[in-house]
Amino acid sequence: MALQLLLAGLSHAREPLAPIQLPQTVTPEMLLGKQLFFDQTLSADSKTNCASCHLFNHGGSYPKDKTPMHDGSKSRYNSPSIFNLSQNYPLGWEGQLISMQEQMHSLVDQQVKMGLSWSTIETRLQQQPEYVERFAKLYPQGITRETITQALVTYEIALTTPAPFDAYLLGDTNAISEDAKLGYELFKRYGCVSCHQGEKIGGNLLQKIGVIEPYAYDPDDSSLASLGRYNTTGNKADIQVFRVPSLRNVADTPPYFHDGSVSTLEQVVSLMSRHQLGREIPETDIKLIVAFLNSLSGSPHPKLMP
Repeated sequence: MALQLLLAGLSHAREPLAPIQLPQTVTPEMLLGKQLFFDQTLSADSKTNCASCHLFNHGGSYPKDKTPMHDGSKSRYNSPSIFNLSQNYPLGWEGQLISMQEQMHSLVDQQVKMGLSWSTIETRLQQQPEYVERFAKLYPQGITRETITQALVTYEIALTTPAPFDAYLLGDTNAISEDAKLGYELFKRYGCVSCHQGEKIGGNLLQKIGVIEPYAYDPDDSSLASLGRYNTTGNKADIQVFRVPSLRNVADTPPYFHDGSVSTLEQVVSLMSRHQLGREIPETDIKLIVAFLNSLSGSPHPKLMP
């Protein structure tokens, strides 16, 4: 244990994880995006907004296994966090989207989340003098689907959540507990960083769930969620391939996995070790790794909060 703590206190220059920061300046464009993000008039029932599926008091995600659609049905997948999206590539559980702009257009074009077309959204905003004035100050073209998307994406990119672990990476050895330090060393030793690395501690590659031990799934699942990227490519090699999620704020975002089928981080670590690593991790090590995962929770800039 003493050796582990010594290693944890060494220079972080070669660490597989990198710290993030809050935006240095909160711009008018971010604030316009914030207003749009929380505006219920941009939904068919005028009761739903972007935050309805991305709760800020739940790590930017949704507290149930699937998010509700405009028509009352459920989404195919568990809702991922809206926080720390910059540099996440690709996007979507199936890795089917190449940019946040494309994701935004996909959501509106399908009309399943908010129930409105772009033309209706544009019209509703153009009928509100405050929006007309705010858009005119930022965009010469005024209110269009492109400028609406730009404002929303600018806001979402700004939703970074520096955590105690970031302070630790930057040299504050007292920022996290001794258990969290040990958990981080175990996280690296067990190889979790092979998929969860960088600033977002994941979110930047696609991987099959069940690399070593096959991960059971229900072939009769009508949502087809268990098929993963196969739904996008039709390639059998992509069955059960998913985008690796970021682990930032992971302690705040249960339930877990693409289908929201796992309720605790302890279960997540145990299942991942079995299916991805082909081994059982001792309970004591699982608790330490979970302590590390808890140190990854932070909040966006206060001016960007609800």
